[in-house]
Amino acid sequence: MKRCLTHILSVAVLGLVFTSCSNKAPKESRLIPKDAAVVISIDPEALKNKLQNGGISLDSLWAAGFEKDSTSKEDQQKIADLRNAAGINWSEKIHFFTFFQEENKKANVYNLLFSLTDSAAFKKYIAELKWERKTAIEKNKEFDYLSLSNDNVLAWNDKHALVMFYENKIIPYYDSVNMRFVIPEKKDKKKEVLEELTKLFTQKESSSLASVKEFGKMFSEKSEGYFFASSGSTLNVLSGMPLQLPKLEELISNNYTTATLSFDEGKIIAKSVTHTNPLLSSILKKYAGPTVNTSLIDQYPSQNINAIIMASFNPQIFGGLLKELEVESLLNQILAKSGISAAEMYGAIKGDIAVVISDLGIGANEPDKRKDELAMVNKKPIGKMILNIPAGNKENFLKLMNKIADQGFIRKAGNEFKSAELFGQMGIYLVANEQGIIIASDSLTYAQYKTGGNKSTINKEALDYFKGKSTVMYVDIANTLNGFLKDSSGGYNNSVSTARNTIKDIVGSSENYNDNKIVSVLEINMLNQKQNSLVTLVSLLTNIAVDTRSIAKREKEMEEKLFPSSIPTVIRAN
Repeated sequence: MKRCLTHILSVAVLGLVFTSCSNKAPKESRLIPKDAAVVISIDPEALKNKLQNGGISLDSLWAAGFEKDSTSKEDQQKIADLRNAAGINWSEKIHFFTFFQEENKKANVYNLLFSLTDSAAFKKYIAELKWERKTAIEKNKEFDYLSLSNDNVLAWNDKHALVMFYENKIIPYYDSVNMRFVIPEKKDKKKEVLEELTKLFTQKESSSLASVKEFGKMFSEKSEGYFFASSGSTLNVLSGMPLQLPKLEELISNNYTTATLSFDEGKIIAKSVTHTNPLLSSILKKYAGPTVNTSLIDQYPSQNINAIIMASFNPQIFGGLLKELEVESLLNQILAKSGISAAEMYGAIKGDIAVVISDLGIGANEPDKRKDELAMVNKKPIGKMILNIPAGNKENFLKLMNKIADQGFIRKAGNEFKSAELFGQMGIYLVANEQGIIIASDSLTYAQYKTGGNKSTINKEALDYFKGKSTVMYVDIANTLNGFLKDSSGGYNNSVSTARNTIKDIVGSSENYNDNKIVSVLEINMLNQKQNSLVTLVSLLTNIAVDTRSIAKREKEMEEKLFPSSIPTVIRAN
C-alpha cells in the first residue's frame, strides 16, 4: 500500500512539474507561423478589468467618446453590434503579426488574429454589413472568407478569424530600350493570399510560434499587452544578398525579444528581455560594455531639458563581430585605398554617446539675434541640442577626422575640425578635436557647454535611474508639450493641454548582457500617481476622440457651405 502511494505521489509531482513547465502560449498561436517577424498581442479581458476596477465601464467610455456629437447614434450602434452581436470572443487575446512571404522575400504579410464564440453569428454579422463593391462570402475547404480587396481577405473557421493583408508593392523600373520609367501593372494577389491563409489554418504546431518556448514563456506573466520579435525572419531577406557572409545565419538565428505591457498605479511599465543564441551570447559576454557616463550631461547649458539619450558600449565588439563573420580581412582590403583600417575606425571612439535636447517649442518667443559663422543669418530655433561622442585612441581619432576632411564634409581649423559648407547648409554645427566630436544646434550652445559653469536641471529620480545602465532615455513630456502650447493654436489644443496635465515623463533603460539575455525597461509616468494608468490614459484618449470628431464635423459643415450638395461631386472633390 505504501509503495502504491509512493508511486501515486511520484506521478502527481511529475504531473505538477510538467504542468508548470508546459507551454503557456495561447491556443490560437498555432495559427501564427514560426518565422513571424513581429507579434503584438493584447488581452481585452485584462484591459476591461483594469478599467472597471478604476470605475469606468465600456458603455460610459463609448458615450464619452461620442460626446458633443448629436449625429453619433448610428456609429454608437455599430460599436454595440461589434461588441455584442458579432460572435467575437472578447475574453481571448487579439494578435497582430507580420511575416515575409516565402517566395517573395520583399513581400510583407500583415495579419490580425482573433477568436470566435459563435462562427454562425460572426458570418451573419459580416453578411449584414454593407459597403460599396462588397462581394459575396465564399467557402474554402478550411475556412469561409470574404475578399475585402485584391490583396486583403477576411477568413474564419469555427474557432478563429484572420484578416490578412498582402503588401503588394508596385516598384517602377527603368526601361533602357525605350528610355523611360515603367510602372508595372498591379496584379491580383487573391490567389497568393488564399494560399497563405490555407498554410496558417492547416500548419502543425511545430511550424507555429506555439512551439517556441520563449514565446510561450512570455504569457506566463500576467499582463495587458505582449510583444514578440524574432531575428530569424531577417534571414529571409538576407538570403537574397549577392554576398553571403560566413556564420551570418548562426549569428542571427534564434534571437528573440519578448516584452510585456502593464498598466500600474501612476505608471505604464513595459519590460523586455532579449534572448540571444550561443554565438551572439559569447560575443556579448566577451565584449561587455561599461555603464553610461552621466558627466557628459552635467554641464548642459539649460534649465529646460526636454530629452536625454545616452549609451555606453565597448567599441571592440565591432572587431569581434567582424572576426566571427570572417570578413575582417575583406573589409580591410576595401578600406586599404582610404589608408585606414577597420580596427582604427572603431578604435577612434571611446564608446560613450550622449544626446541632450532642450527648450523645444514652435519657435522662440523672440527672434534669435545671434549669427553663426557659416550662415550669417538670423535664426529662430525650435530648440537646443548637444551630441557628444568622446574620442577613444587619439591617434586613430585624428586620423579618421583627417580622412573625413579630405572628403569635404568637415574642414580643419588649427587643432580642430569644423563643419564645412555642406554640413553648414544642413544646419549642423560641428567641432571635433582630440577629445572627440560635439555637434550642437548653434555656436552659442556649444560655447556655453564647453565653458562649463552651468549646472543642468535634470530630474534626480531620472539620474538615479541611469546608474548602472548601458543605455538610457529620458523625455519630459509635460515640459515639452508646454513649450509647444505657448505658440500653438488649433482644434487639438484642448487635447494637448490635457496630455500635458496627464503624462509626466518617459524613462527607459537597458542593462548590459548578463545570463544569456539583455533586460530593458520603459516607464511612462503619470502626474496622478494614485490612479491606475489605464484609466488615466483612456481619459486622455477620450478627449482626443472628442476633439477629432468635433474637428471633422466642423470641416464637413464648412465644406457644405462652400460646396452645397447641389454642386456635382466631381467639382466638390476637386
